[in-house]
Amino acid sequence: MKKYLTLIYFFILLNALSPANADTPKNHFQHTQIYGITVDDSWEGEEKTVQIIEAIKAMKAKPTVRIVMSKDVSPKEYQSLFQQIHDVAYIMATPVDSYDMKKYSKAGYLKRFQESYAALADYVDIWEIGNEVNGDWLGNDALVAAKIYDAYKFIQSKQAESALTSYYFAPEKQKGTMEEWLKRYIPQDMKENLNYVLVSYYEDDNDGYQPNWQEIFEGLTKIFPHSGLGIGECGNTKENATIQSKVKMATRYYSMPKYVENYVGGYFWWYWVQDAVPHEDNKVWQAINNAITVDE
Repeated sequence: MKKYLTLIYFFILLNALSPANADTPKNHFQHTQIYGITVDDSWEGEEKTVQIIEAIKAMKAKPTVRIVMSKDVSPKEYQSLFQQIHDVAYIMATPVDSYDMKKYSKAGYLKRFQESYAALADYVDIWEIGNEVNGDWLGNDALVAAKIYDAYKFIQSKQAESALTSYYFAPEKQKGTMEEWLKRYIPQDMKENLNYVLVSYYEDDNDGYQPNWQEIFEGLTKIFPHSGLGIGECGNTKENATIQSKVKMATRYYSMPKYVENYVGGYFWWYWVQDAVPHEDNKVWQAINNAITVDE
């Protein structure tokens, strides 16, 4: 009997130490490859909506559409648009754009997310709880951090996916680096559990500066080890930008390599509606679509 008990104890110990039961880190994101595009409120009309839907349907892979919600439009007013787009794409909802952050109190910011969730949850795959959160135009850093933390806790309580978008800039453009801000103001539980951390970057706003993306994403992996990482905004925003320059830039971003294990892509070309819709014979739409790779 003692011999059999010894064998039982041995197998229990062996099972406890096996790799399958080891306390290994787990990733907290469902979408491992994101091809993002952005839809804002700079257009109107049912005809334009149809053109947007057709442009999305024609893409090689099902994209993730960031829908940027305007402050003066109630979440309920977005239901039709969200439903139509969700029929053909994933949706990342942005209830508050960075340029509206200062217009919300801490309580008002949370209320905006609560109302948005109540009206739109059936159509949203990812909630952007904070947009360009370290931008120096958002106001008091500690207050910004408190607002996004409230939104994060609310979305987490609904067991929904959340994304945080930070703002990258060329050296000397702001005081302190993006990484320093994230380390200082993002609470530890967010660092460990955020589903996605994305980086907004506009070359035209930074004198054409080319970041070292490999270094940036390696650094973000250390801060957010379980989050999907990617590009949260990009675009050729110069007033004199040409079709050729937009095609070149879009191709470069949507063809970016997998810098780190948790890299998921993203990109979310900000002026996608303006630059790529209608999509027929549209060179910017073609450039983005051609850069998409689909697993066979």
